[in-house]
Amino acid sequence: MPDYKLIGKNYTTTDLRAKVTGRAKYAEDFRADGMVFLKLLLSPMPHARVRRLDASAALAMPGVEG
Repeated sequence: MPDYKLIGKNYTTTDLRAKVTGRAKYAEDFRADGMVFLKLLLSPMPHARVRRLDASAALAMPGVEG
C-alpha cells in the first residue's frame, strides 16, 4: 500500500509559482524549426472509413505541406 504522507499537509512544488501565474511551459508551448501541425480527420459515421479526401484547397494555401 502506498505511503500517503502528504495528504492533509501543506507542501509546495518547484513549479508551483509558474503554474499559478501562467508562466509554466508545457510541451505544446514549444516550437521547433521546421515544425508542422496536422488536423486528424475522422469519419462522422461510426465504423466508417474515409475513402477519399480532397485536400486541393488546403494544399493551395501558403505554408501547407502535402
